[in-house]
Amino acid sequence: MQYGEPLALGSPADIPESFHFEIISGSTSEGAYDLGMMSFCSAIFMPRIIPATLLAVCFLASCSSDTEPNSTSISAEARRTALDSAMQHLDAGRTVEALAITSTLITRDPNSIDTLEQHALVLLAEAARVEKLGNMTIANTRREEALESYVAACSHQNVKGETQFSAAQLAHMLGEIELAISFYKQSHQKLPSDGRSALWLAQIDLLSKNWDQANYWITESLQRNSKEPSALISAGLIQANLGDCEKAMDWTTKAIRIKPNDQNFRLMQARVLRICGDPIRALELLSSLTSSQVVKDEIALCKQRKVDHEY
Repeated sequence: MQYGEPLALGSPADIPESFHFEIISGSTSEGAYDLGMMSFCSAIFMPRIIPATLLAVCFLASCSSDTEPNSTSISAEARRTALDSAMQHLDAGRTVEALAITSTLITRDPNSIDTLEQHALVLLAEAARVEKLGNMTIANTRREEALESYVAACSHQNVKGETQFSAAQLAHMLGEIELAISFYKQSHQKLPSDGRSALWLAQIDLLSKNWDQANYWITESLQRNSKEPSALISAGLIQANLGDCEKAMDWTTKAIRIKPNDQNFRLMQARVLRICGDPIRALELLSSLTSSQVVKDEIALCKQRKVDHEY
């Protein structure tokens, strides 16, 4: 599973094999990551619920016919049948049908982690579909509903760390930073070999210029995956801002060796060079990059640093 790409204008960041993130912040000038979201499957609009979906919904309704009126429980078999059907639709891009199933299921089975998590995934895919149709209001509502479903799932003691990480990513995207931090930390504890949560926690502190705390989290991330280029390049920027340019250049060089042709990594290399007092070399590097507003801003900072050094 890949980590997120740092500094890219809209580059995706991998999260548990179900959806990706696009831009949610203008933080590239500070060296942090961008987030956003798209479904893992293409969002294919279907004007009606197909028969298989109706069968799944009817099956759910019949499963509770023998229970007391106020009971919402269903059998494990009924839950699995419904979820399997919903996921088949989701894999095929039929989010309307998938949502019809999980919405019915959630009313009958509101306390199941599996139900809550799959309902969240379907809501995210449906958000991507309506967003492509230009309806941002409904898309945002679906994502907020997905976050609610994730929060409910994460309230269970036996929730998986991957689910907590997904919840953290979505909360991060929606600007619920404190909630995101909480879920990232929980996921970090539950997934002892996974450095992703620590990487994103470092990014949050990086944006706030909490360099010592950012250094703590990036160190945690690198202890779990010492060859992850996104963590390495972040470590370089953090060390540069902490004034340890030797370590900063070491981390940055390791990242560049892994991804030598990545323009965003090269931009970060130039930024580290500027911070560490070598704006001339930084300008040489920036001149080889494709022009963008972020590159132009960095060039301006390097030129100002060069003037300051001359005088």
